[in-house]
Amino acid sequence: MSVSTKPMTIEEYLNYDDGTDTRYELVNGELSAMPTESTLNIRIAILLLAYFLQLVV
Repeated sequence: MSVSTKPMTIEEYLNYDDGTDTRYELVNGELSAMPTESTLNIRIAILLLAYFLQLVV
């Protein structure tokens, strides 16, 4: 016997808070935990930010 769950709506997703810092995405009505950002990704973002700030200032 399988238990079917009702898919989560956009409104339910936007109001969802599990009390942690975990980020989720909504995939076909189900929550999917998103992986944390890698160190390389963070370094690239910082380098891009520094580059764009040089263009503006």
